[in-house]
Amino acid sequence: MRIMKEFFVIVLILVFASSCGNRNNDSNIDQSTSFITQQEDGTVVLDLEKAYLLEDSLHPDMNTAEWSVRIKSKGRYELWLTSYTKDTMDLQYEGPVYINFQDKRIKAETIIGNEIVLDTPGLGDMYFRADSKLGSIYVENPGDYNIQLVGSKVRPFETTALSNSTRHTELRSLILKPITE
Repeated sequence: MRIMKEFFVIVLILVFASSCGNRNNDSNIDQSTSFITQQEDGTVVLDLEKAYLLEDSLHPDMNTAEWSVRIKSKGRYELWLTSYTKDTMDLQYEGPVYINFQDKRIKAETIIGNEIVLDTPGLGDMYFRADSKLGSIYVENPGDYNIQLVGSKVRPFETTALSNSTRHTELRSLILKPITE
């Protein structure tokens, strides 16, 4: 009987201690979760430096960036990939890039610079900005969504290290542009 009481007390202590720890962790998660929201013109800019990054050293083509996004208005959005590159004619993406949004998966086989943006601040003389159109998504209802970008160019990015980088192309962001009718 005494062993049973001691066991019961130990179980109660463990349950109490674990519930206290979970309560603190939940509040920390709530405080650290921040959604990226739309700009005034409806554009959503998903910078790589604000993403949750998952790097796979054995399979770099599975590197993943994920964002929590708050979309305020329904409609169709074009998906644009922003890259900083040394040669806008050849971005040198190895393998496809995937975008996962709800139940939709967009696969972009060939990444080309559809728009070249001149005079981008902070790029210096070695890099140029190339924006690549990847497709579009439709947002039925305003709300909170997760968006994933998967590909070998998904890796940590620092603007300050750009001038010393030996990489040919740096993935910078994913942009959602509303299509106006």
